[in-house]
Amino acid sequence: MTTVSWLVPTLIEGSGGHRTILQNAEFLQSNHYDTTIYLENDSSLRARESASDCIFRLFGYRFANVRIGWHEIKPCDMVFATIWYSAKIVRDLNFACKKLYFVQDWEACFNPMGDTYLLAENSYRYGLTPITIGNWLRHEIYSRFNTNSFSFDF
Repeated sequence: MTTVSWLVPTLIEGSGGHRTILQNAEFLQSNHYDTTIYLENDSSLRARESASDCIFRLFGYRFANVRIGWHEIKPCDMVFATIWYSAKIVRDLNFACKKLYFVQDWEACFNPMGDTYLLAENSYRYGLTPITIGNWLRHEIYSRFNTNSFSFDF
């Protein structure tokens, strides 16, 4: 069985970006991929609530394997970065796997021009394979960084 891990940023109730990440992770899980969700932190959890129950409460998806923190990613076949600052963690993993970047937005533009803008933009230079939602992001990544991507429609 293929194992796949997703590095998911801090959960925000109602977030469309989180819903899209989890929807795609659940699709793989339902198609017999051994799927692990790594949540950035536990700030969305209620007292005595499991991470899996939190995801279910906020987004309606159930995952058997949910871990807190990005510091101990276990070896797997594929790993998805899902936000610009998780791309460096995926890039630096010390085991062989497919390193993917699930891109939903041009995240650099969420910040004013400065260090964070440049760090977010540089995340496309890490050698990960981008998978974008929509063709515009695929085009931008290719035209700016000469990086081939895969895309799918909204």
